[in-house]
Amino acid sequence: MAWQWSRGWLSQVGASVLAMALAGHLYAQAEVIPYHQDRPPGPPRSPAEAIASMTVPEGFTVELVASEPDIVNPVAMTFDERGRIWITESLEYPRREPGPGRDRVKVLEDTDGDGRADRFTVFAEGLNIPSGIAVGYGGVWVANAPDILLLKDTDGDGRADRREVIVTGFGRADTHELPNSLSWGPDGYLYGLNGVFNPSHVRYAQGNPNYRPEHPGWQFTCAMFRIHPVTRTFELFCEGTSNPWGIAWDLEGSAFVSACVIDHLWHLTETGYYHRQGGPYPPFTWKLGSIVQHTHQKAAYCGLHYFDSDAYPPAYRGKLYMGNIHGGCINADELHRRGSTYLATPRPDLLTAHDPWFMPVSQKTGPDGCLYLLDWYDRYHCYQDANRDPVGIDRLKGRLYRLRYGQTPRAVGLDLATESDEQLLARLGAPNDFLRHTAQRLLTERYWQARQGDPARAQRLRQQLEALALSRSAELPQRRHALFALVSAQPLDEATLLRLLAADDPVVRAWGVRAVGNQRTASTAIAQRLEQLATDSQRPVQLQVAIAAGKLPQIDPLPLWIEVLATCGDDPLIPAIVWQNLHPRLANRAEAFVSLLRVDAVARAPGLAAVVPRAVERLLAVDPLPAGAIAGLWRVLRVAQPEAAQQTLLLVAERLQTGQLRGPAREALKDALASELAPLRQAPPDDPLHLAAALVAVSWGDRTEVELVRQALADPQREPAVRLAALAALVAASDRQVLPAVLKVLHENPPKELAAGVLALLGRLEQAEVADELLRVYAQLPPDLQPRVIELLTQRPVWGRAVVRALAAGQLPAAALNVNQVQRLLATGDAAIQQAIERYWGTVRTTRDPRREQVVTEMRRLLRLSSGDPQRGREVYHRLCAQCHRLFGEGQDVGPDLTHNGRSSLDQLVSNVFDPSLVIGAAYQARTVLTTDGRILTGLLVEDSPQRVVLKLQGGKLETIPREDVEQLRVSELSLMPEGLEKQLQPQEIADLFAFLLLEKPPAPATGNQAPPAGAP
Repeated sequence: MAWQWSRGWLSQVGASVLAMALAGHLYAQAEVIPYHQDRPPGPPRSPAEAIASMTVPEGFTVELVASEPDIVNPVAMTFDERGRIWITESLEYPRREPGPGRDRVKVLEDTDGDGRADRFTVFAEGLNIPSGIAVGYGGVWVANAPDILLLKDTDGDGRADRREVIVTGFGRADTHELPNSLSWGPDGYLYGLNGVFNPSHVRYAQGNPNYRPEHPGWQFTCAMFRIHPVTRTFELFCEGTSNPWGIAWDLEGSAFVSACVIDHLWHLTETGYYHRQGGPYPPFTWKLGSIVQHTHQKAAYCGLHYFDSDAYPPAYRGKLYMGNIHGGCINADELHRRGSTYLATPRPDLLTAHDPWFMPVSQKTGPDGCLYLLDWYDRYHCYQDANRDPVGIDRLKGRLYRLRYGQTPRAVGLDLATESDEQLLARLGAPNDFLRHTAQRLLTERYWQARQGDPARAQRLRQQLEALALSRSAELPQRRHALFALVSAQPLDEATLLRLLAADDPVVRAWGVRAVGNQRTASTAIAQRLEQLATDSQRPVQLQVAIAAGKLPQIDPLPLWIEVLATCGDDPLIPAIVWQNLHPRLANRAEAFVSLLRVDAVARAPGLAAVVPRAVERLLAVDPLPAGAIAGLWRVLRVAQPEAAQQTLLLVAERLQTGQLRGPAREALKDALASELAPLRQAPPDDPLHLAAALVAVSWGDRTEVELVRQALADPQREPAVRLAALAALVAASDRQVLPAVLKVLHENPPKELAAGVLALLGRLEQAEVADELLRVYAQLPPDLQPRVIELLTQRPVWGRAVVRALAAGQLPAAALNVNQVQRLLATGDAAIQQAIERYWGTVRTTRDPRREQVVTEMRRLLRLSSGDPQRGREVYHRLCAQCHRLFGEGQDVGPDLTHNGRSSLDQLVSNVFDPSLVIGAAYQARTVLTTDGRILTGLLVEDSPQRVVLKLQGGKLETIPREDVEQLRVSELSLMPEGLEKQLQPQEIADLFAFLLLEKPPAPATGNQAPPAGAP
């Protein structure tokens, strides 16, 4: 969830005790600036005062529907068919322990039609951070980690008396990223989200008809999941993003979510894998990006809604509205089709609160067609504040607002459940999206009920829905929602599916394909039609063919995927979706895949051309190695895509150099490729394919062209990537001239990229003289390269001994080593190293030092009294911080990008820099790998597969360790960002660094004027 609070709150504190504590404490810390806020928030405002401070477009007004004490700490919201509002309330947040709690589900009603809720009923209690809610299919669905619950009122008294656990196993490690945003999808499934720092292992609960003790379940973090409300089946729909909180569906039935920290808006497609805020990706993932190229005020979002109601003027319809928590407003984006996906552009904000307590957590269209806004209302938005001041959290407020245009009438006496089937069918075309969605859900529920006792009615409903879905005269919204209700009434018979697949409307065809995939079965006639649709002129149809093909055991998906790739043009989404479905099958279908490829198709089809090199990478990890298929793929690329063929050879060389291809696999590849590469030796030496072939040959032990590779390394006119590839080949070949050649390169004053890469590759050597030579030139190296030298030399015991000798001789200052590097040296177990570290560096902790809080206080005082120069601070940043962080596009992508994360206030930034292990997301926990040859590597985990472990090291270098070379892999309790930065910097350097870090944009060239104090607003 975008709002993030303390994980250590004592959940059993009673409300009365809390109230007394708050009374004495609430403003004792009034001058503290909460995280992601620019100034002290001041006292809370009454609902009337809060509304008075809001700004909305002309013609709109904000009305209060409910507030404290009637609702407190509201988290999630939905409407039922009577127009009643269901919310969840949480006093337990941020309690991590599962089990019964004080939280509840509450129903709000406006019985007199004046727009204010006047009846409040507790439907269920005893919950523990209920973070999502949906009404339908006989009950109320609640996300109450670790469970998804179905609560039922069987005796009609308005209170839940039966509780069914559908699935269990959602995590509670991070209780602002719990399962959330339960929403009915267009296909009748219940969808939800989970956050990146909340690892979950979901399983069917006992009592679920799908429960099997041996079922392995699903392990994931950030993901969209779905549950069928009738069959109770659970599926992962797609994975990725960060802390997504808010699902929306447009009129075509596409899914969108809002997310925090990273880009804010995403189009999510089944089987896709999207960029993660942190943590490793599964092997061979082709990650997808967001659909925005813009940002709004700040990067914490909660709630997302596609609004389409005639209660507002046309300019405000068909837009996505999302809650911007730190920005204190409701942002708006507009969607534009871009092939099979979308591009979103910004629209003016719909509402700005001008109140730092405003925390919008959910937005929904109500029965009157207005947008309703649920407001948690608290001065603290982030968990860092609660860690510092847990008693200062406000738990006794909450508001629900209606954003009304003009004199939009109230909705009084509504009860869609009492309407006939024909009335609900007409409602599918209502100009209010709440009415359309609710009518669709009710019709689908009636269909499933009728299947059990009234088959004739069920058949009639399906016929009516199909007629509307395929109608040429009905209005578009009615056709779309009839289509969605029809697809939800699965399984559809062959005749119905064929009519959908043959429809003129591409949206109908696409949903027909999706229905086939959901049913997981295809007759011969349907399979033939899917073959035709693989080359459909409409990209959304091809996208659904790519997804469905992998779900149908009756057909061979490979030909369909090839046809989709060959005809989808430069679509930005389809090739990645095909790949995500294709690559798990390649290990067993390598020869069949190669046999389907045509050189002319690969040459002219961007999607196919992008997939083939990835197929080579995938096959290089198969055991036993399909060397013939790899050679076949290279032959296709050699003719169709020479540049891709070159990259393929470089990939093969890299796998040989890192030891991922060895023994029988290396020999098989050599047998398959050697004759293919031999003719390339006749090409000119500067031919890229000639050099690439030479790199492969040298890497597998053929020294025929080692001199050409040496020349490539020594040639300053070559691209840095080419020179690094040459060095890697020479290292793999144990060439005796490597170290002198490397020192020569470093003396050239090479580009930073080349120098950093050279130092990283030296880690594969074992000679003691590597440390001696680098320490000899250490003082002459550029300041931003010196930390990379230390990072390298703390990876092996033999080099570590040279480092401590340099410390003893005064050749190297103790401050040159950070705590993570010192820990690595101690991990060698070398007694001499340990004694030297204790003498010259001091005692090293393996857990967070609680004294860091005092350091943070001292640094805040220093920075508030000091002036800093951002130009000089930029130099400090590049020397220390840019090894792992990006800011204004400068630096390495290891830890979080600082441009939009963690710099909103001086207090927050000081804590993050000087107490980095206070709160660590699981994705940012450092991993240490001990290799079988004695090397010790520390970094963030990028991949952990049966084939290899990939770490992202300080400096951004990816280090690949074959699984058989991993002797030990352990997780650190400390952040990869080391403690003790103040030991490496002088006070003025600290002030300069923060003057740079707090800039809103890169500094202008120096003018000689002194910058304002680092802590100045």
